[in-house]
Amino acid sequence: MTVFAPLAGMLWRTIEAYGIDPRRVIDENLYQPGSAGHVSERIAFSTFEKMETKAAQVIDDPALGLRAAEHLHPSHLGALGHAWIASSSLRTAIERARRFSRMYHEQIELLISNEYGVMKVEYRLRYQSTMPELLADSQLATLLILCRLNFGKSLRPAFVRMRRAPPSDPKPWHEFFGVEVQFNQSENSLALWNHDADKRLTGSNPMLVALHEDVIKRQIAELDRSDILNRTLAVIMDQLPSGGVSEVSVANELNLTPRTLRRKLQDKGINFRTLLTNVRKELVKRYINDPSYSVTEISFLLGYTDTSAFSRAYRRWNGSSPTQTRNRSDTPNRRP
Repeated sequence: MTVFAPLAGMLWRTIEAYGIDPRRVIDENLYQPGSAGHVSERIAFSTFEKMETKAAQVIDDPALGLRAAEHLHPSHLGALGHAWIASSSLRTAIERARRFSRMYHEQIELLISNEYGVMKVEYRLRYQSTMPELLADSQLATLLILCRLNFGKSLRPAFVRMRRAPPSDPKPWHEFFGVEVQFNQSENSLALWNHDADKRLTGSNPMLVALHEDVIKRQIAELDRSDILNRTLAVIMDQLPSGGVSEVSVANELNLTPRTLRRKLQDKGINFRTLLTNVRKELVKRYINDPSYSVTEISFLLGYTDTSAFSRAYRRWNGSSPTQTRNRSDTPNRRP
């Protein structure tokens, strides 16, 4: 199990804020600020937990989890962080975080429910942590920090519930969340009023969200290197814009012969051509409704060498041409 490497950046900045050299805790071979090489890398979960434990020992602050969240930057979550910032509402951002939580931490699960006019987000661990209180503080505080980045600092939760016992001085928790935190509860959760969760956000950008989601899906597909279907999907999405995606090119990237790839996919009940078509059909749903892309640009993004080939394929899938679909759309000023 692994953790998204750039998350170490939040830990690094937190340790620095306490006037401590982060290199006492974080191995420079695992993470260095500003290093582009860590943008999509992973850290073993056990290694990351050891760093967190050592940081807690060095800093010795009961409110460390809250302070750590204050040093979060969207870049620490990679494409998911940027897709969050571009989301149309907090509800859609949180739903996106739930769907793609594996990308940044494979041992954390988010559950979303609605009760009494609020959207409740519950945070659960899939393992027995040595620091459950610190992690609960950090995860719920991080969620609120992200929500406030989109909504504004005035955002206050409807309630915050924690399984942990009350700290000796609960004031930092009440001040951070802006409400009286409920301790000794059966869950770790934070709730937003529906009118806050559904408020239209001025910084939303559907195009950026779609592009970052594509990156997220590729990274998640790469997590399970033993799953040939996910591995094949990841390579297809990487190769599509080059226009040279084929069974042979994908097999070469996977260090397989085309025959072996064909057999492994057949064992999963699918063939390469169907898989490629499914990826294209999923992506075109996003691109066709985005006015910033022309039909020609879409055809190349989907790996077609010319627009006519893309148009013929699109007509087979949808019964109309890309231009006809756009002409029926209510969105003005689309590029033909």
